[in-house]
Amino acid sequence: MLKKLLFGIAALTVTLSVFFGYQYIKKQQIPEFSAYKMIPTDAAFIIESNDFIEKIQILRKENKIWEELKLFSAIKKFDENLDFVTKLSMNNQIIDNLTKDNGVVLSAHKIGKEDIGFLVYVKLHNTRDKKFILETITNLISSGKSVTKRDYNNEKIYTIQIEDKELNFSFFKGVLIYSPSSILLENAIRQVDSERSIYSDKGFNIVRKTAGKNVDANIYLNLSNLNEIVSFTLNNEQKSLISTFSNFGNWAELDINLKDDAVLLNGFTYSSDSLNNYLNIFMNQEPIDHEMNEILPSNTSLFLSLGISNTSAYLRDYKSYLEKQGKINGYQLHLDQFKNKYAINLEQFFMDHLDEELGIVVTDEPNNDTIENTYIILRTNGKSIAEEALDDIITKIARTNNINKSRLTSSIRIDKETSYLAYQLPFGSVFRTFFGNVFPEFKNQYATFIGNFIIIGSSKNSISKFIHSNVLNKTLKNDMKFEQFTNYLSSRSNFYFYTNMFRSPQYISEFLNPNLKKGLNQNNELFKKFQALAVQFQQNNDLIYNNLYLQYIPEIKEDAVTVWESHLDTTINFKPVLVTNHYTQENEIFIQDLNNKIYLINKVGRILWKLQLNEKINSEIYQVDFYKNGKLQLLFSTENKIHLLDRNGNYVERYPVKLRSPATAGMAMFDYDNTLDYRIFIPCKNKNVYLYNIEGNLVNGWEFGQTDNYVTTPIQYFRIKTNDYLIFADKSRIYILNRRGDERIHLKSHFSKSSNNSFKLDVENSSSKPRFVTTDTSSLVRMIYLDGSVESKQIGKYSSNHFFDLQDIDADGYNDYIFLDNKKLAVHRENGSELFDYKFDEKIESSPVYYYFSYDDRKLGVVSRTSNEIYLFNSNGSVYNGFPLNGNTPFTIGYLESSRNQFNLIVGNRYNFLYNYSVN
Repeated sequence: MLKKLLFGIAALTVTLSVFFGYQYIKKQQIPEFSAYKMIPTDAAFIIESNDFIEKIQILRKENKIWEELKLFSAIKKFDENLDFVTKLSMNNQIIDNLTKDNGVVLSAHKIGKEDIGFLVYVKLHNTRDKKFILETITNLISSGKSVTKRDYNNEKIYTIQIEDKELNFSFFKGVLIYSPSSILLENAIRQVDSERSIYSDKGFNIVRKTAGKNVDANIYLNLSNLNEIVSFTLNNEQKSLISTFSNFGNWAELDINLKDDAVLLNGFTYSSDSLNNYLNIFMNQEPIDHEMNEILPSNTSLFLSLGISNTSAYLRDYKSYLEKQGKINGYQLHLDQFKNKYAINLEQFFMDHLDEELGIVVTDEPNNDTIENTYIILRTNGKSIAEEALDDIITKIARTNNINKSRLTSSIRIDKETSYLAYQLPFGSVFRTFFGNVFPEFKNQYATFIGNFIIIGSSKNSISKFIHSNVLNKTLKNDMKFEQFTNYLSSRSNFYFYTNMFRSPQYISEFLNPNLKKGLNQNNELFKKFQALAVQFQQNNDLIYNNLYLQYIPEIKEDAVTVWESHLDTTINFKPVLVTNHYTQENEIFIQDLNNKIYLINKVGRILWKLQLNEKINSEIYQVDFYKNGKLQLLFSTENKIHLLDRNGNYVERYPVKLRSPATAGMAMFDYDNTLDYRIFIPCKNKNVYLYNIEGNLVNGWEFGQTDNYVTTPIQYFRIKTNDYLIFADKSRIYILNRRGDERIHLKSHFSKSSNNSFKLDVENSSSKPRFVTTDTSSLVRMIYLDGSVESKQIGKYSSNHFFDLQDIDADGYNDYIFLDNKKLAVHRENGSELFDYKFDEKIESSPVYYYFSYDDRKLGVVSRTSNEIYLFNSNGSVYNGFPLNGNTPFTIGYLESSRNQFNLIVGNRYNFLYNYSVN
């Protein structure tokens, strides 16, 4: 009996323990309640993130973008609030677990006249969390400070005063709410009892369902409230513009992905069809492929391109939008004015000729005001048809105004062969009327065609610059940085905004309020590190899909300041050659790219012609007068052929001439007596040195036999008094011949000439007789006298791959020894003493080039391909003012125009460009 009694008591004890334990746990548990029910409906945006503390710590400690942004006072202030939150977490495992398990929600609201306040929401696990959090906060604050509390709407609000900061928090409905603003906290508490809430908002719930899961955070934009927050950043003039977008749309959700060098946001926007939202205009438009970047100059600061697949539907929906806004009268008035005055139907013009794409562009053109750098771009269905329509408009305007039509058209000439027709239009604010206030109003409008695009600018000068960029192929399409940037963007959209922030600080600052403008000007270099920003959206069923990409590049590199930059099909590793235009007597530029294509480019950078060769040019470029009529041709060789082209890029007579054996070095051409009786020498793999005349025939009487080994540098010719000397070398022997190929000088000792270098003639002076100077493979300077004797001089110790030249760099009447090896340039006087040296950061892979400007102005040029820099050294070894410049090929200095008083420096650069610098 006792045993049964004890068993019954034990069973009752367990039952009661389970019951009361369950009741206790039930009391500790918090009923399910969404923080979104607490968010006041005036929220401008909401951010939600899981593992919030961990992500904030990574952001604050490791993200370079955030580190840079903290230089702005508003961001720094926000970062200090984040610091307090992370310290709470570090001191309490419960808080840390809360932010991991339940995530954190943050909402932003307008407070005061022009300020932003934040509310932070964290859901609790149970009622005990409140106690632990209060203890943690009490322990965290310094001595002498305490947590005060007060009642509000039957809830407790706790306040901490730390220096000039006030931190307010409350525990309500199982949610910790925190804000620096007590007013916002009170609003959140009151919001729970409101019938209208974000939680029940149709648009918010639609976009919330599209939110990504494995992202750094989700941001929800309340578009009806956001414009007011954005307006805080703008000056008074621009605030009126942003106010027109108060009915832009309803809600947008963007997934945030943070990287060290970029911020990516993408997601969907909901726009109610029952409201008069601007976005609804695009609901009947299919996304398009934007082609505008094919013609936009590479110095574009920003552009906006609208994708309109159906112009008539767009105009119908846009007019409906204006009508509901009470603004249709202005639209109709503008339309009627053109109809009544000029008999021009602008609506019909756009419906007939607009081909899906319309936009504005602002370029970064130094010394120009913004309006001079601003253009309107319209893609047409076809240039010829649109030209006819534009010509008809000009005709009607001229007739109405009783003026000659020719007064409204003019020619924009780029060079003697290239001109564009420009139209003067009275459109004024037409584009603003039809497509929105973002489009500029030009006092004067000039239009021209580039392909199927109409380009409209404020002056002929601005249009001319736009055209010139296209003539040079210097467009965004050919800009490598832009191409890499667009890899993160959608190929199709209805709205495409891009800004090169490196180029835009000055332009953007004109929109900002005085404080932000001042901050931007003070942090100009920081702003430029945010290289580019793009925003896109496109219609996607009943929603709008958005894409935003911000690129960060910590190393700022200023663009080269050039006269012009001409885009080629690929990069070059070829020293540009200046050749004479026999018609104008001005210089043009001849080059070959890495795909063996050759180009002739005129003085303004326009490519006159291109010709694809099968081989790389291995010789100098010579100009000859084949017909002896004053007209010049281009002569050069490749491994298997000798080529002769006229100035139009056409082969002359029987050229190209095929060689009997592949060449081991480039051809050399000499006109011994300046009688146009040209001689062409070329060494070949069969060890013969062939001599051709200008007709491409072998010359009779050339008696030279064969070399012992391959000749790997071109034949050289010198005349000393009345004697001719042809000189060349293979790897073990030097050959010095007369015109017939007979040996003129027999060397008393032989040596192996260095492979990178040729022979230099050191003419007779007070210290030596005439001699040919070069170096051997051990870097000894070798001097060959006319009697065949050979002297040696050790100037320095260099590798067998060194470069050598002999020039009077300091103009003292004696030649100096110039060595370039690996990373070192060294110049020695004739007596061996060092004139100067220079050490580069990178290995130099091409020989230095000597430039003679005047008797006392001589310089050396060096290119560092690895660092993409070119150097010009003064005769004392100092780097010439303004150098190094951008460039990665050997460069040429000369005049493109005889009337100029500045030299042109022509050099190849990365990203397929040929640069023309102006050098004093």
